[in-house]
Amino acid sequence: MSYHDAPGLGRRLVRLPGQLLLALVNATALLVIAACVLSLLVLNRVDTAGERIAGNVTEAALARLQVSPGEFKSRIEALDGKITTLAAQLSDPDLRDHWEVAQQLKELNRNLADIRLAAVGLSAAGPEITDTAFEQAGDMLTSALYTLRGCETAVEDSKPSS
Repeated sequence: MSYHDAPGLGRRLVRLPGQLLLALVNATALLVIAACVLSLLVLNRVDTAGERIAGNVTEAALARLQVSPGEFKSRIEALDGKITTLAAQLSDPDLRDHWEVAQQLKELNRNLADIRLAAVGLSAAGPEITDTAFEQAGDMLTSALYTLRGCETAVEDSKPSS
């Protein structure tokens, strides 16, 4: 390579701002790609956490009511059926059995009072359920951070040390 083939210092200095700008654009593109990947990972974790928290809140609410999910669903469906039947009977202008409708209204009012009592119990349990949900979300976030860092989670020994 001769002296005349190599670019001079002046030409290299003139190209330097353009090369610096290109390097900055490349670095920015890499950072944007990394941010997108991390945001997708975080959104997946948040979605999973939301599903777990919703499931735990539902289980806690049904446990507070001391009823299984199937039984709760059947109770609601039965109540809906009673309301539909009662509405059909009340819309009939030739209603002769007033005492039967009155009995059904009393039973419906008792069921609604039970539902109101359960709702009051659930609203009283709200802070407890919220605390549990936040505790579980915190534990899950901590384990996710440990996983991202490549660390092992600290296993707490449940037995007291002697």
